[in-house]
Amino acid sequence: MEKIKIFFERWWAVLALAALLPVYYGIAVNNERNVDYVNNGFFTFWLSGRMAWTGEHPYSTTDWVGGHHANGAIWIPNKIFPYPLPLALVTAPLGFFPIEKAYLLWDLLAQVLIALCILWLATRWEGLNRQAYAIFVLVATILNGNVFLGLMTGTIAALFLVFLTLALFFMETRHPWLAGLALAGLALKPPLLTVVALIGLWLLFRRNWRVLGGLALGGVGLLLIGLIQDPLWVQKFLGAGENLLGMRLGHQPTLLSYTRLACSGDSPCAFALYGFIALALVAFFAFLVWKKQETLSPLMAFSAAIALGVLLPPYLWSYDYVLLIIPICYIAFDLIRRRETYVHATLFLLAFDVLSMIGLVLFWMNPDSEALTIQRDMWSIWVAVLVLFITWWMVFRAPAELPPAVPAEKS
Repeated sequence: MEKIKIFFERWWAVLALAALLPVYYGIAVNNERNVDYVNNGFFTFWLSGRMAWTGEHPYSTTDWVGGHHANGAIWIPNKIFPYPLPLALVTAPLGFFPIEKAYLLWDLLAQVLIALCILWLATRWEGLNRQAYAIFVLVATILNGNVFLGLMTGTIAALFLVFLTLALFFMETRHPWLAGLALAGLALKPPLLTVVALIGLWLLFRRNWRVLGGLALGGVGLLLIGLIQDPLWVQKFLGAGENLLGMRLGHQPTLLSYTRLACSGDSPCAFALYGFIALALVAFFAFLVWKKQETLSPLMAFSAAIALGVLLPPYLWSYDYVLLIIPICYIAFDLIRRRETYVHATLFLLAFDVLSMIGLVLFWMNPDSEALTIQRDMWSIWVAVLVLFITWWMVFRAPAELPPAVPAEKS
């Protein structure tokens, strides 16, 4: 009996993942059969990866538009690949497969990657049957509307969750340069640099120069990789990004969408109000982090930064809220530690799932409209607001028992 107990304690994460694999596969198969992935965001990533094998260029308008036509895509929102050029190398494995197999494989892999991040995060806490509750968190994630939307649209948001989780892992295992390199991966989706900047403030206050050095090194590395592919890639990308922002401005669950609504569509007013609110929130975050810097663990600092960081970019979809899995796990498991009961954590997860599913339903029910109102994905902002309030309350209110913080580096 003791041997069985030891076996389950050692291999519980593997067993939990194995048990959920059929569920993940079923979700992937269902999405592959019912989603028009040739005419959604996944096609963008698949085509960019495909071009690594065909010798075409993602920043060539002729190749990009021609690739859509050749594969039967009628939705062509951009004239070139609208992401940093190095991302086309990351998506190359997807392009190796036919699009239907690539979609199925990525849908399954994305779910596995999210599960692995949750299972690793669960190991930060001991006692109170954390293994069993980690399985409950995994099930709650399956019911998360933001994750579900991301799987259907084929987004690669799970990849950025992995980068953040790796950064946490490397910080806890005292590999600061690797932590910085992992954080630099978020530059492959520039709006997520708000999260990196907020984490960078904490690193600066803690004088973690090696992590910051790794972050800078990773950024330079991505720049050079792109320059090898195309010496003019930065200019081309900035042009595509400006066009993308103009097309989607005011439709996402970010502060700018709501300041635009408050200003009745007046752009100067919207940007001025957005800038004021964003700067005020960043300043408040900086003050709280500076005040609590000695007691913040990497997980606490990351959770607080992510919770605010997803609200700040002018352009970000609700499926990018998959990054909130880190503060969600922090909230759930630390509530159990503090309250010594599952009730509060379970109520939080249920509330989060209900809000996210309401946002998903409203996303599909609310058609695109030129009228100045709350549109489609804007409803999901309340999910992020809920996580922000609870995370900041838990991180910055000086809990009775604090996890050990990573010591600052000597200057």
